[in-house]
Amino acid sequence: MNTSVKRRNPLMLFVALLSMTLLVSCSGNGPESVAEKFLELTNKGDFKNAKKYCDESTAALIGMAEKMAKDKVEDMKEKDVKIEILSSEISEEGDKAKVTYKSIEEGQTAEDSPEKQLDLVMVDGDWKVTIDKENLKKEN
Repeated sequence: MNTSVKRRNPLMLFVALLSMTLLVSCSGNGPESVAEKFLELTNKGDFKNAKKYCDESTAALIGMAEKMAKDKVEDMKEKDVKIEILSSEISEEGDKAKVTYKSIEEGQTAEDSPEKQLDLVMVDGDWKVTIDKENLKKEN
């Protein structure tokens, strides 16, 4: 009986780990889901809610963008922009991710839209978008 218990423990551990992995990957808080929510909110001019998906320094940048785009928010809300997540890559350490996406505006096809990347970091167990000023300048 003792040997059967020893054999079951690794199997039970494997099943438990597999279950946890599936639950985490299917949850709405993975890097792809967070990136998509952030991009949809910023494209609609909802900077206040977009800040929830950012680290502190990025939230400050979004605050500045909010002030600069104040008179354009209504136009942004009316635009039909579709976010297409292409892939994501999580670092070996598991604390950084890079999401590749396309932002497809009305009248564009996916082929017309360039691929872009968004960086995310793990903050207190949650994925958060991180944008530094240097990368922001490159994007613009």
